Amino acid sequence: MPEAAHSNQFTSTPDTDGSGGVTPGNATGGNAATDSGTAGGSAPTGAASAEQPAPYGGPVSAPAAPPRRIRTLDLIKAKAEGRRWAMLTSYDQYTAALFEQAGVEALLIGDSAANNVYGHATTLPVTVDELIPLARAVASATSRALIVADLPFGSYEISDEQAVATAVRFMKEAGVHAVKLEGGARMASRIKAITTAGIPVMAHIGFTPQAEHNLGGYKVQGRGEAGTALLDDARAVAEAGAFSVVMEMVPSGLAGQVTAELPIPTVGIGAGADCDAQVLVWQDMAGLRTGKAPRFVKRYADLHSVLTEAVGSYVEEVKSGVFPEPERSFD
Repeated sequence: MPEAAHSNQFTSTPDTDGSGGVTPGNATGGNAATDSGTAGGSAPTGAASAEQPAPYGGPVSAPAAPPRRIRTLDLIKAKAEGRRWAMLTSYDQYTAALFEQAGVEALLIGDSAANNVYGHATTLPVTVDELIPLARAVASATSRALIVADLPFGSYEISDEQAVATAVRFMKEAGVHAVKLEGGARMASRIKAITTAGIPVMAHIGFTPQAEHNLGGYKVQGRGEAGTALLDDARAVAEAGAFSVVMEMVPSGLAGQVTAELPIPTVGIGAGADCDAQVLVWQDMAGLRTGKAPRFVKRYADLHSVLTEAVGSYVEEVKSGVFPEPERSFD
């Protein structure tokens, strides 16, 4: 779908300083006039004329205003106005830029990188030091999407102080705009401590992959009497200051009840259509991952077949001597 169909749902104008001036609001933006050492957007002395363009760039001109970053308050406002939004995982600059251009409002550097980048069987082994470079790449490649980073297993459970310290690292070293952590009422003090430090928190309840061994495997959470506990978890994370909450593998009726009650957006992954937003792992959504997918996954493409065919053609052309052709070689 063309970008124009998406770009104005949350943001149509850049941040301003109240006097009409554009203020810094993204990791990749900048004022070309300021950066080049000129003022007012005028060309520097000796700049190439319009008839003879400079070989490595042109005269400085007023840059187009970059799109304003989506903020947590934008997502909360969207809920109040009944507007839904989309979230995908991303772990690199190319998917981040592509997903943002396609209209994805929030990008998650998930601990699912353990499975989809590093090749582990579960999310448990991935570390803060492994996730921060991925998060930095995503944040640097985007200018509009809200960037959220998972706090990996072992990086926040010990104490409120540990949780704040880890969240600070992601904000300072990666340039993300929020962090996500798993757990409901038991993590309320962590959420409060992190938000008190000035860092937005996305909560995650229902099935929490970091606790899969404690939960007995990949199982739907909140059925029957367990629904009361899940409701309590949802209320607790909202009261602690979370700006949104992911609900994973939760009965759709219960997820709808939570969505109707909470003032903050709910993000579903296997939680039905009544959530305010949806999130999927991009390799699942795009069909890069093969084999049996979870029930809640919808494959919108078959990238596995596309890449397999492309690589196969490359290998065949190399072996047959077709590639590189003369026009791809130098004299």
